[in-house]
Amino acid sequence: MLDGVLTKSIIRRLPCGVTEIRIRRGRPLTYLTQKGRYFSDYVISDDEFESALNLITEHSLYAITEKLVNGYIPLRGGVRVGVAGEGVMDGDRVKTIKHITSLSVRIPHQIFGIADFLQIDGKFEQNVLIISPPGAGKTTLLREITRVLSNAGKCVTILDERGEISGASGNSFALDVGKNSDVLFGFPKKTSYENALRALSPEYIVTDELSGERDVEGVLRAYYGGVKVIATLHGDSLDVFHGEFAHLAPIFDRLILLSKYPRVGTVVEEKKR
Repeated sequence: MLDGVLTKSIIRRLPCGVTEIRIRRGRPLTYLTQKGRYFSDYVISDDEFESALNLITEHSLYAITEKLVNGYIPLRGGVRVGVAGEGVMDGDRVKTIKHITSLSVRIPHQIFGIADFLQIDGKFEQNVLIISPPGAGKTTLLREITRVLSNAGKCVTILDERGEISGASGNSFALDVGKNSDVLFGFPKKTSYENALRALSPEYIVTDELSGERDVEGVLRAYYGGVKVIATLHGDSLDVFHGEFAHLAPIFDRLILLSKYPRVGTVVEEKKR
């Protein structure tokens, strides 16, 4: 999956099972696995960094300016590269990013069986919210719940704005999201909710990283329209229903809190309603 995205000198320094790689100009290569974060002795030179950046952008930063404004670059197979550097402003709007100094390469993966504790079958009828800090495995669990629900016969629509859940690339998917799933890829979230409810008749809507009023509005529309929702949210406790998310308090039947410790994807708390 990383061939053509990273230089060979970087790839050969990585072990199997890497889920995130940090490439920082003039600093050591670091990477994340299920067991934790590791620091390599290998320091990324300016030339190495530029080579990696050229591969990721296909030698044209200008061509991906619109994506850079969002702070990340989506790649094939659901890989997402976060970008850190200097923001170039046009009034109150970020125009682009220059002087890029860091790349965070997030690699989607599957772990089959991690949703078994939910006992999903053809009669499963629950709204589920997965809560965790960044990098604690919520998208991986979301993907497995989606696959199991779909294979149990539920009609699932995945709102996959960045392609991270399904690994969408063109008309194919790098990851297994089940045999009864439909994927809306690349659409803004608001449009995805509308299209799913209007045209795809889902029993379940799956969405990653609830982040604002539009997501809250979309979840409420699905819920009151009789559609179940499986979603994720950044947080470090089950106490997340305040501020803009207060309206979601009565929606979810099951809350799952994940942690990175003692390993990524650890279920540290679960609450049923």
